[in-house]
Amino acid sequence: MNIKKQILLIISLFFFGISYASNAENVPRAILAIGRFHPVILHLPIGALLLTFFLDIVGRIKKNYPKNMIRYALGFSAFFSIIACVLGYFLSLEGGYSEKTLDLHFWTGILSATLITVLFLLSSKEGKLIKRLFFLLFLATIICISVAGHFGSILTHGDNFLTEYIKTPNKAKTITQIDSLHIYNNVVLKIFDDKCIQCHNSTKNKGDLSLISKEAISLGGKSGEIIKSGNADESLLYEHIKLPISDKKHMPPEGKPQLTKDEVWIIKYWIDHSKTSDDKVVNIAKNDTLNNLLKNYLVVNEQQIEEASVEDILEVEEAGFSVRKLVPNKPELWVKFKKGTITKNSVETLTNLKEQITELDLSNSSLSDDMTNDLKKLKNLKKLELNNTYITDKSLKNIDDLNHLSVLNIVNTQITDKGLENLFTYIKPKHIYAWKTNVNYDIAENIENKYDVDINVGIVEGFVDIPNIIPPILLTKKTLFTDTLSIKLESKLKNSTIYYTVNGDEPDTTSLKYTNPILIDSTTHIAFKVFKKGWLPSEILKKDFYKIKYHVSDYSIVYKPESQYSGPEKLFDMELGSENFKDDKWTGFLGKDINATANLGDVKSISHITVNCLGKSNDWILFPTQIIVSTSLNKTSGFKEMGTLKINEDNKNDMAEIKKFTVNIPETKAQYVKVEIKNPKVLPNWHEGAGNASWIFVDEIYLW
Repeated sequence: MNIKKQILLIISLFFFGISYASNAENVPRAILAIGRFHPVILHLPIGALLLTFFLDIVGRIKKNYPKNMIRYALGFSAFFSIIACVLGYFLSLEGGYSEKTLDLHFWTGILSATLITVLFLLSSKEGKLIKRLFFLLFLATIICISVAGHFGSILTHGDNFLTEYIKTPNKAKTITQIDSLHIYNNVVLKIFDDKCIQCHNSTKNKGDLSLISKEAISLGGKSGEIIKSGNADESLLYEHIKLPISDKKHMPPEGKPQLTKDEVWIIKYWIDHSKTSDDKVVNIAKNDTLNNLLKNYLVVNEQQIEEASVEDILEVEEAGFSVRKLVPNKPELWVKFKKGTITKNSVETLTNLKEQITELDLSNSSLSDDMTNDLKKLKNLKKLELNNTYITDKSLKNIDDLNHLSVLNIVNTQITDKGLENLFTYIKPKHIYAWKTNVNYDIAENIENKYDVDINVGIVEGFVDIPNIIPPILLTKKTLFTDTLSIKLESKLKNSTIYYTVNGDEPDTTSLKYTNPILIDSTTHIAFKVFKKGWLPSEILKKDFYKIKYHVSDYSIVYKPESQYSGPEKLFDMELGSENFKDDKWTGFLGKDINATANLGDVKSISHITVNCLGKSNDWILFPTQIIVSTSLNKTSGFKEMGTLKINEDNKNDMAEIKKFTVNIPETKAQYVKVEIKNPKVLPNWHEGAGNASWIFVDEIYLW
């Protein structure tokens, strides 16, 4: 049977299928099942047609027209376009589509199949007129199939699927107060738009249900009314949401993005309170749960902050500050004074970064009132730490126009009740830490109640509490050593006693007593605790000390770390970092592997290589995916891979986490040891920054 007869047979089957399906009272499940293959088949004629059009143009230009190839390709397109029409019709029998849009898609699809078939029939004809007509008809076919595809996208994805990102988005109206929200328009409709409206809109309304407005919802669907005003438990909409996901009536259906627990709670609350004619939140009875959830639907105009210049950052660093980005690839900065004596001039340099600084730490410095006048210029400041400084109420007056300030630490300063009360007449920080100040507990409580804020001033007056002892202070800073290490401690509390264990267990008064520095010559896990009669014991202080074989002083590295975490020497300086990646102990690599080679000076024996890594996913810092160790006896003999460690850490914990990864290799003699630490390269799909480059942070590579 030739291709023309095949096409005629399909056309006959098409009209037979239409007649059978339209006359059947109940459409057979087999017909509906076959119709689901429409999206699979329709791409075949489209792709083949576009390729054929390209070959036609190239053949005309190069005077080497591939007539047979074009004829076969058009036959292929005609064959599958007709099948796509048949399956599309079967799919439409499921219902739930806008009749007007469906008709436009249906008839432009049939017209496209007809034009492709005509093109196929003309492709075997000769003559100049035929050739010109063929090309014009080809253009018309491309246009027609594009129009059909456009209406198909509307049926499947909604009215603005193709144009959503072409149009300039409407700027959302700023809503900064919960009481200004409309619970349907600003909250529930957003939930429906994210999870439901794709299948329940004006052009695709499964079950004859549209959720695009309150009016559409009130019309219900095929099953009747879906909202029983004031009673979510008896509302069909809520019943279907609460069904198990395996139930065929569960909404959204399995495989679609599901409603979160909080979204389900909001929908129930909305239905239960839907008798309120005006759905402004201010007129609806609220509770703490609703207030907390509605905060996520406030619309705040995000400030556009430019990146700080390298010159400005360097000037601030030279004035004695550490400068770090709060989030990689974002302009906001965390700044902390770290060295020397703070001066008015050094604080003035911060104005170079007045747009970018959002967290500032001036604690534990000689800061005084005459130095704080320029802080008012840091308009985007959200967190300010002034604890353990010499400031008074005058400094609070200097910051009373920092409208974005959320956290203020004034512990152990000369701040008074009056200064704090005056501050709250201008700005309202959400959290204030004010113990060891002249702020009265009752005054602080009044301010808390009046402004709905949190002020921590310590223990209530008159309440006697047995105090905890401050944990011992570890004077020995190094935790890595090559021979022996002397561990020194002290307690600030007189007549107290430090007890310790060397296996990591929690100490008590029967444990070893600290009297002299502890000398260790092997890897040791020590726990310390301070005791004194009449006091609660201190929190436990645990510290791990690792003995390594070699201190690497000669090394090379292929890729340099990022400039703000520069200093590849940190990889071999025998100092471990804290959970704060900004503590100047970590070296960071964005989207790049670490490839470092250590020169041991001469041939030495090694069997373990450990890499100390930091993970903190909300700062885009992931653990490595693999560590590869290779060794060489000299520079000319080449490296031999000795061991590899694959790392499978999901890294989904937002809290900072430090982990040591050790590659165990056979006892090996080598002078050169190459360590390759593989970066995940991009953030995974579950991450909010998916697709962007990921960081890895390493503070030490050591051999033992």
